[in-house]
Amino acid sequence: MKAVIVLLAAACAGSPSPKPPAESAGHAERLQIGALEAYVLEDGHLVVPNDGQLFGLGRSTSETAEVLAAAGLPRDKIRLDIQCLLVKAGDRVLLFDTGLGDAMGAQAGHLLQSLALAKVAPGAVTDIFISHAHGDHVGGLVTKAGTLAFPVATIHMSAPEWALFQTDTEADSKRVVAAIGAKVSTFEPGAQVLPLVKAVATQGHTSGHSSYEIGTDDKAATVFYLGDVAHHSVISVQRPSWSIAADMDRPAAEAMRQATLAKLAADHARVFAAHFPFPGIGQVVAEGQGLVWKPEAR
Repeated sequence: MKAVIVLLAAACAGSPSPKPPAESAGHAERLQIGALEAYVLEDGHLVVPNDGQLFGLGRSTSETAEVLAAAGLPRDKIRLDIQCLLVKAGDRVLLFDTGLGDAMGAQAGHLLQSLALAKVAPGAVTDIFISHAHGDHVGGLVTKAGTLAFPVATIHMSAPEWALFQTDTEADSKRVVAAIGAKVSTFEPGAQVLPLVKAVATQGHTSGHSSYEIGTDDKAATVFYLGDVAHHSVISVQRPSWSIAADMDRPAAEAMRQATLAKLAADHARVFAAHFPFPGIGQVVAEGQGLVWKPEAR
């Protein structure tokens, strides 16, 4: 876990962002998933330079810059938002991933403030679904004191991902593993975890990475939780074969990214993306010979 945070921190080192004003710390945006009430919870963001260290491995920075510029984005830097999804389902309150916690300072770690804006207490969260055990998805599971941030929640994670997480020798990872161990409930890749939550095996970014289908069998009432199948709304979607340094198995991740995004476009699926521009809800759409991200009108 720490290795990924260090990679991102090193990438950010050349272009620090100022501390945001207090009023910007945390946002919650309400949406519907069929009959289910849901909230996108802002955790923060990261800005990395376009230097070829994280995105576009093996590509020139000018090639990446052209892709960014064509979408109206800065050529020299790449922004990744960090957000989580909260779903109210009867007597259950479901949280998908938990953000960075206090690992990256002022730019992130605002999940609990956003949760409060949704009028949900940490103790009301009954189930947490982890896509994978990188720091920007599991860092918010524990407090600065090392205690559970969501004390009553069952933490759902694929069996291979939990096994991988327990082998991580970094101090931050060991601290999280020690705190959550008694709360973890593992599932086999692709399992129906709860009646309204089906795991989708999307290995590559990590060996146990899971996306989630949330909702009913009616596709119009379902959201596909992407996890880190794709990181950037332009680069990852328009150039899905390009490597990213954080992928554990890059060939597998590239193949999974291409196949998953193509299927989502073919299915006209509603998608939630944890790192796309807030609130990260929209569709992958076929356009010309490729794909593009279309944010949902709000």
